[in-house]
Amino acid sequence: MTDPVVPTRDGAVRGTEIADGVLAWRGIPYAAAPVGDLRWRLPQAPEPWADVRDALAYGAPAIQPSLGAMGPAPAIPGMVAPDALPEPAEDCLYLNVTAPADADRLPVVVWLHGGGYHLGNATQGPGDGSPFAAAHRAVVVSFNYRLGSLGFLTIPREEHTGAYGLHDQIAALRWIHDNIAGFGGDPTRVTVFGVSAGAKSVANLLASPLTRGLFSGAVSYSGGADHVSTAEQDIRLQARYLRELGRNEADLRSVPAADLLEAQNGLAAGMRATWVWRPSVDGLALDRPPLDAITDGSATGVHLLVQHTLLEGLLYDVMVPGSADETDQVLTGLFGADTATAILAGYATARPDLAADPHRLRLEVFSDERYAIASTRVADAQSHHAPVWRSRFDGPLPGFPVPGAPQGPLPATHSTDVTGAWFGLGPAGAELFGTIGAFVTTGSPQAATLPAWDAYDDKQRPTMVLSADGGRLEADPFPAQRELWDGRTWPSGTWWPVDGL
Repeated sequence: MTDPVVPTRDGAVRGTEIADGVLAWRGIPYAAAPVGDLRWRLPQAPEPWADVRDALAYGAPAIQPSLGAMGPAPAIPGMVAPDALPEPAEDCLYLNVTAPADADRLPVVVWLHGGGYHLGNATQGPGDGSPFAAAHRAVVVSFNYRLGSLGFLTIPREEHTGAYGLHDQIAALRWIHDNIAGFGGDPTRVTVFGVSAGAKSVANLLASPLTRGLFSGAVSYSGGADHVSTAEQDIRLQARYLRELGRNEADLRSVPAADLLEAQNGLAAGMRATWVWRPSVDGLALDRPPLDAITDGSATGVHLLVQHTLLEGLLYDVMVPGSADETDQVLTGLFGADTATAILAGYATARPDLAADPHRLRLEVFSDERYAIASTRVADAQSHHAPVWRSRFDGPLPGFPVPGAPQGPLPATHSTDVTGAWFGLGPAGAELFGTIGAFVTTGSPQAATLPAWDAYDDKQRPTMVLSADGGRLEADPFPAQRELWDGRTWPSGTWWPVDGL
């Protein structure tokens, strides 16, 4: 097959066949390199090119902390080995397109990677996109966006600051809207799909006044519309970061990127940096708290699928032992000591099976405060404006490939549903793969292997529970546990203490 050449608004790109009957174009710039004077600026259009540009290699991921040795290349077709990617760089605003060779007005799914807004890259999730594109007859798009301080630091005396990574996401969606027809995609049938920070980004995109008409469906895996920064938090983080950097704010655009990353790591490193970085309500991409906007109908007509895992916090407790022990101080900081005590006592009453297991009980609170309740509130809000479906992934998992970690069977935890969704692997893999495929192609997650799945409402709360045994529809799982959060609001914050924040 001749390598396919597709014209775009900026110039023609040449792709290649990566699997039988599946084409891919990699490393296409959707915005100018955000370096020099464009560091901490809204994304700008890339410089057009005259000759055909080879789109055969992935673009660099965003600047981020090193995770160390990543192990051998995966043996699963379609997954992308870490050594197939360039080193992280500031010049990171690139996207990838994968499509069946005969694609013509096919539905499009756009992946937003997770990683706590400080880690991750476009291929973490869909891989090269070929298994999903081939099985579901869809066009798969993934992209990198600015992370950490370069993506979400508020800059003194700048307008519309603190949400640069979110603006990158919106720029990628605009590129897709303008160009995807040339790759065989239908710009009127675009679904955004994200996990963790990617799912919280999905909520921000639902809320943004800049995204009208850019997508018709949305999938949120372990998300919520709560993870944005208040003005007070912006000021504290800015001051703490500049102190760590030890440079005058006037020098920020000339500081080497390595020094910016070092200062970022000085605030918090590894898993403990999760929840430090988040978008600001900048007055442009977000003009108010996202849940308020969604409640008022900012995404009217956009179909939504919302999923969380059975025990979201387990992953964090494995990676940072003792994370569940932070629950008491987090609740006390949010609500005061008396309310914290009442919530923990309420969980013991609502879940008598856990009353004698204080560690697991606190993991339940951790999971709900971070993800499950936030996900429910997004589903509640959007269900008044469009069809919504709700699901929970239970596993069980066989264990964790981490020395000293608990072995299975274990409850499904944060992001362990992603491989099933993209590759159909693991417990409930067929159901997860079928659910996302059906949603992207039909606007409903009703897969052939599942029982009838009623649309969600905030009264009956029908929820599809996906497990190794298949799927079953439940009405309002764990209602007494959920009701403990009714009427409570709280600002998004860190889980582990960070000095000065």
